[in-house]
Amino acid sequence: MTRIAVVGGTGKLGRMIINTILENDDVKLTYVIGRKDSEYIGKDISSLISTSFKDIPIIDEILEAKNCDVFIDCTNAKNFMSNNFDKYMKMRKPLVISTTGFNIEDIKKIEDLANTIPVFKTGNFSIEFHNFIETIKFIGKKISKDTDISIIEYHHNQKKDAPSGTAEMIQDALIKANTKLTKEDIPIFSIRGGNIVGEHKVVFSNSNDEVIELKHQISSRKAFASGAVSIAKWIKKQPVGLYDMDDYCK
Repeated sequence: MTRIAVVGGTGKLGRMIINTILENDDVKLTYVIGRKDSEYIGKDISSLISTSFKDIPIIDEILEAKNCDVFIDCTNAKNFMSNNFDKYMKMRKPLVISTTGFNIEDIKKIEDLANTIPVFKTGNFSIEFHNFIETIKFIGKKISKDTDISIIEYHHNQKKDAPSGTAEMIQDALIKANTKLTKEDIPIFSIRGGNIVGEHKVVFSNSNDEVIELKHQISSRKAFASGAVSIAKWIKKQPVGLYDMDDYCK
C-alpha cells in the first residue's frame, strides 16, 4: 500500500488525483494539502469532492504530513519553489512533481533535490503521450533538409505558462532525435482559450508540397491523474535520483 499526500489538492488536477487515489485499492490518500488562505483548510475531503470518506484532513503544512510515503505536488512552479521546495528537502520522501513552468535555475535546484530523494518530473503524465513522442522522434530522424517543423499547443485560458511543458518536451525530443535541429528550427505556437485541457500538434512540411501532421489530445485531466498515481507507486521503490517518463516506460 502506497500512502500519498496530495499537495495542491484543492485545485482541478488535485481533485482529480484525489478521486483517482480513492478509486484504487493499492494506494491510500493520507493528506490533502492546500494553501494557507484556502477556505478548505481544517475541513475533510468531503468538502472538496463527493465522497463518503470523512477522516482525511485538508491541512496547510507539508511538514505535518508525517504518515505518507510519497508526495504528489500539483501546485505551480512559483509556489513549488518559494514555499514547498525546502520542505521536501526536510521531509526526505519520494516526490512526484505534477506542475510545469520552471526556469533553468529552478530545474538546477530540482536536480540538486534529486541527489537527496527520488524525484519524478515530467511535462506530461499521459502514458499514451510517451508513445506519441516516440512516433515524433522516429519521423524527426528521417526528415529531409527542406522540412519545416512547427509545434502548436492549445490549453485553457487559466494556464499560466507558455509554451507548455509538454510542448517543450516535444521540442527537446526532436532535437535529441536529430542533432542537426536546434530550438530555432522548431518554433512553438501557444494558444490559450476556454476550457481546453490540452492539445499538441506537430506539423512537418517540405518543399514537395507534403505535410505530416501528428496530434495528441487530452479531453479530461483523468489521464494526467492516473499517470501521476501510477508513477507515485513506482517512485516509492526507486533509489535517490531524478526520473522522467523514459525511465518509467522502459
